[in-house]
Amino acid sequence: MEGQEHTGVVVTTLSKPDSAETQAWEDAFRGKNGAANASGDRGIAFRVAPGYDLGGATHVAIYETQQPDVAAAAEGLSLDDAVTTESYTKIAEYGPVGEGRTRGVVLVFTDCEDPAEEDGFNEWYSGHLHHTIEAIDFYAATRYVSNDPARTPSKYLAIYETQSEDPAQVQKDGVDWWVKGNFEGHKAMALRNEVPVTRID
Repeated sequence: MEGQEHTGVVVTTLSKPDSAETQAWEDAFRGKNGAANASGDRGIAFRVAPGYDLGGATHVAIYETQQPDVAAAAEGLSLDDAVTTESYTKIAEYGPVGEGRTRGVVLVFTDCEDPAEEDGFNEWYSGHLHHTIEAIDFYAATRYVSNDPARTPSKYLAIYETQSEDPAQVQKDGVDWWVKGNFEGHKAMALRNEVPVTRID
């Protein structure tokens, strides 16, 4: 995020519905400055926006790694309270380095329902990153493929970054833009979930 070079991400989710427990976890995360392991891979924590579901999670932490083996980087994290730990390898990106901090992101989970269309789907979606950044209040977007699709909500994850403090509104604006423009996605695309999350630190 914020233009940092990386090979992939490790996404962890956790549930902290009690306000005191939430505050303690967020304070502890801030205190670590997102440092997750000895390799220096950077983590940023987010709150799931109200009204959205990410497998029952209240928080998500996204760790960017520069390690060539993203799955191995995931195994190196010490995350005792994580509900899930998923790793994704970067396959496409678009957007400049932001001049400020990423305030929120929208996580978009998709699959290609026809294996014969996989190459066309990936070509279409990677081009769609540019289209989206030009039209909506996102400044960067990155696509990833799961290292273990059987354990993740979808095979593909896209992360759209915004400097808005209300990523849920940016996501809604994006849906409105898509509907009003009468755009069509790739014929084999299955949208599994779209989840805006707000940075906590």
